[in-house]
Amino acid sequence: MNRRTLAICDPEEAYACRLMDALSRREDFPFEVLAFTGAERLQDSLARKPVQILLIAQGLFREEMKDWVRHVILLQEEENSPVQELPCVSKYSSVLRIAKKVTETAMQTEKLPFLQTVGKACVYGFYTPVGRSLQTTLALTMGQLLAANKRVLYLNFECCAGLTEMLGKQADNTEFASLLYYLQESKEQFLGRLYQAAECINGMDFILPASCGYDLYGIAREEWRRLLDLLDDGQYDVILLDLSDGVQGLFDVLRRCTRIYTIVREDGFAAAKLAQYRETLERTDYSDVWERSKKLKLPFFCQLPKDIGNLSSGELAEYTKKVLDADEQGGV
Repeated sequence: MNRRTLAICDPEEAYACRLMDALSRREDFPFEVLAFTGAERLQDSLARKPVQILLIAQGLFREEMKDWVRHVILLQEEENSPVQELPCVSKYSSVLRIAKKVTETAMQTEKLPFLQTVGKACVYGFYTPVGRSLQTTLALTMGQLLAANKRVLYLNFECCAGLTEMLGKQADNTEFASLLYYLQESKEQFLGRLYQAAECINGMDFILPASCGYDLYGIAREEWRRLLDLLDDGQYDVILLDLSDGVQGLFDVLRRCTRIYTIVREDGFAAAKLAQYRETLERTDYSDVWERSKKLKLPFFCQLPKDIGNLSSGELAEYTKKVLDADEQGGV
C-alpha cells in the first residue's frame, strides 16, 4: 500500500511516542507515522522526507508551518480553545478519533489507499418475520464475540433501530442512510468514507443506523447489491447485516449471505408468520434461502445485559458461543 506520512510534534516525548505507536499498529491507517518533540528536528527531517500531514501541539504551532506540509492539524490541550481556522482535535481524544480526524482531513484533497484487504468477507444475515425476537441483540452479541479475533462490521437496516438513543449518540451525516449517498464513488473512496463513519463498540465496528429509517425504503435493490460488492473484498473479516422488511430485494441480499440466522418461535402468530415467509420464498424461487437459514429457537434467558456495549458475557453470550462453535464445526 502506498502510504503517506504523518508527523506528530508534541513537547511530551512519551505522549508523541505512544500516539505514534498506537496509530502505527492500526492496519487500516494509511500513513507512516513519525514523532518529534520540537519544530527544529521536524524541519530538519522534512528536508530529507516529505510529510503530508502535521499533527502538532497547539503551543508549538507557527504560521509558517502551513508552508511545510499539505495539512496541519492542531492538538488542543482544551476542547474549546481558540484556533486559527485549522482542523483540530483534542490531545486527549481516543486513538480512533485522532485517526479519523487525520484521514478526514487528508481526504479533502486526495484519494487515500484505504484498501488493506483481508480477502473475501463472511457475510452473516439476520432476518426473521417474527417481531420482538431478540434479533438485534443476538446480532450485536455475535459481532462482539467475533470481534475478539476478527475485524467485524455491524450494519442495522431497521426503520426505528433505537441504537443511536441507547448509545447516547447524536445522529449526523455519518449515519447509514447518509453513507449510502456515496455508493457511486470508487471503491477506495467509499471505503474511506466508511472508515470515517465507523464507530467502535467492544471491539466491533458499526455505522449508526438511519435516524429516519424510512429513507431505506427508497434504496433500490441495485444499490444494496453495490454496497455488498464494495464490502465483499475490503477491510473486514465478517460483516453482520441486521435486516428488516424495509430492504428492497431482501431475498437477494439473504442469498448473498455466507450464513443466515432466522429466529423461530412456535406460538400462534409467530408460527403462522414463519410458515407464510417460507411459502413466499418457495413461490418466488428463493427456497434455497430457507434451506440455508439456520433456525434458532432461543431459550428463555433469565437476565439479558442492559449495556449493549458489553454483550460478550452472560447467558445470551454463552448461547451465542455455542451457535458459533456448532457452525464452525459443521462448516456452515
